[in-house]
Amino acid sequence: MMGLSSRWEHRWYDASITIKEVMIMQRYIGRRTVAARGAVGRRLGALVLAGLFVGVLLASPASAFNIDSDQVVVPVIAHLPGLNGTQWRTDLWIQNVYSNPADLTLTYYPSGGEPLTATVHLDSYRGAHLHDVVLETFGLDNSKGMLVVSSAQYDVEVRARIYNTGNACGEFGQAVPGLPLGRLSRQGLLSGVSTAAGSRLSLGFANPTDHTIDISVLVYDAVTNDQIANESVEVGAHQLVQLDKLAERWNLPALDIITIRANCRDEDVVYAYASVVRNDTGDATFIFGTAPNTGPM
Repeated sequence: MMGLSSRWEHRWYDASITIKEVMIMQRYIGRRTVAARGAVGRRLGALVLAGLFVGVLLASPASAFNIDSDQVVVPVIAHLPGLNGTQWRTDLWIQNVYSNPADLTLTYYPSGGEPLTATVHLDSYRGAHLHDVVLETFGLDNSKGMLVVSSAQYDVEVRARIYNTGNACGEFGQAVPGLPLGRLSRQGLLSGVSTAAGSRLSLGFANPTDHTIDISVLVYDAVTNDQIANESVEVGAHQLVQLDKLAERWNLPALDIITIRANCRDEDVVYAYASVVRNDTGDATFIFGTAPNTGPM
């Protein structure tokens, strides 16, 4: 049988010690320090307990971000030509993070078209890679839209890679995280976005709901916090709207950092994102919108 001391050493390293366990440990420390008379024994016990309580307080915030869900939204997937000779393709990765098999339904909502579905079965802890998913899974060319991955049994994790194959030097891509539908909110804050010379900026809104949403978009110089542009955007049910070449669209100056704030009504949710693409290579950076004021706890 594992002794108390070795048991606590084992529990400490998995960063999941509870308040109740700290109380038990307090009694254990008390027995061990009773023989250590005077100030030294008291200080030793206090220091150990303080460390345990700090561990309890920090264990939860230090854990990884939970992105698995039974409904995961990938805001954009594509197989189509773009500006400056770019050719955009999308690969998709899906991971079953549980010990039970999962049956998945992939629903693709192409812009301007009817939804298409495909099914995937994943055994326990298995994953799937779908290459050029728009063409090879859904059979569409010159198409772009939103994808929702639904699981009938257990939660899954999903991510996509959208990449340009139109450069002689090789592929240049951007990672697109699939986010749980239940973690989306009415707000999309996009920080660290740039309109610097030599690049172009796109802004997208994916609406996973079954009704039209109206989005208010405000653009700020991040250094001065001066508003430099605004626009209202309507996004239909299960649709994606992407605004391209925003510097020209909004007559923006070349700035190293701007902030975009997108908001819809309290009862609506949106997956907002931005993409900054180099004009010379087609290399792209994906930024997904956060919800510091309205996101779920």
